[in-house]
This record gives sequence, structure tokens and C-alpha cells, in this order.
Amino acid sequence: MSNHLALATVTATIGRMVGEALERVASPSGIPRVRFGPPTDDPQHLGCTVFLYRVAMSPHLRNTDLATRDESGTYVERPHAALDADYLLTFGGDEATLEPQRFLGAAVSALHARPFLSAEAIRRVIAATPYLAGSDLDGRVERVRLVPQVLDHQAMTQLWGTFPRVPYNLWIAYRASTILIEADVTPVTPPPVRTVEPTVLPR
Repeated sequence: MSNHLALATVTATIGRMVGEALERVASPSGIPRVRFGPPTDDPQHLGCTVFLYRVAMSPHLRNTDLATRDESGTYVERPHAALDADYLLTFGGDEATLEPQRFLGAAVSALHARPFLSAEAIRRVIAATPYLAGSDLDGRVERVRLVPQVLDHQAMTQLWGTFPRVPYNLWIAYRASTILIEADVTPVTPPPVRTVEPTVLPR
């Protein structure tokens, strides 16, 4: 499990992985950068934009923590939310030298080679990012996996329709799953069983 910083830590780690991949692409225009947020309308942007555009409860794990309280309403287990996060990666650069395509190729190669966010990669991001201090995502047992997503024409049109002033950019979508976020509550440990009453079965 991990705390409330898990989602932001996943986003930052993806950005770090993509950024390291872009550094290996030679560009006469400058050093490609990674930015976070919606796709940009800046024609001078060189690199990749990482945008978390959708978060949903995991359909497979959404009900795994239902029994977290006893009859009196006291927490006996720490509840957690299981999230799937959808990311849109867009690429900008000089079209004449196919920079967006080269950037996308580098990013896909890196994410395909490391589809799970490793504890070491997460730890380096936490150490280098002050606003992620206190994140414990690197200590969780279940690793977050990145899976490419296929958007049909309708879904793609709806998504890009939310950016009416942004010209169409080369893009690819990924889903990060599953991100488990624990509630900040302290469960009560039930007392140990001291005696066992025999069960009398009716005749």
C-alpha cells in the first residue's frame, strides 16, 4: 500500500523515465524536455507532455477492502482505494526532421523495456522532488504496471475535443495500474482470543 502521494509519484516517475529516454535523441533544436499538464499550443515546445487525463476505480480491486469496520463502526483494517490512471503522452518538435516521431519512439522503447515502475526508479524521483517528500510508493509490494491503450476514433475525437485551441500532436496513451492508496486512519487491533466456547449442535 502507499499514501496519498502515490498518484503524483507515479506521474513523476513516468515523466522521469520518458525524460531520460528523450535525452538519448539528438536534436539540433535544443534539449528535449518533459512537461506535465494538458497538451500545449506552444509551437516551440520540444519534447513530451505527460497529461493525466482520467482516474477511475479499478474494476478488479474496487471492493477488496469492504470489511474495514466492525459492528460498532471502528476501523479494524486500514481502507484503501484502488485506482487506474490514464495518461496521454504528446510529442512536439521539428516535423521536418521527424522529431516528434523520434521522441515517441524513444519513449515507447523505454516504457516497453520497463513496464513496471521499479522501487529504485521511484526512490530516485522521490529523492529529487521536494513536493514528493514522504511518499512511500517505493516500499509497496505490488508494483504499478504501464500498459499502452488503444483509443478508437470516437474516444480520440472526444479527448482531443477538450483541447479546442491546441493543434493535433503525435500522441500515445498509457494506463498505470493498479495504484493503491491507503486512508490515513489507525485501525484498532482486536483483543486476542482467550477462551473458546464450545458449540453445542442441536439434536
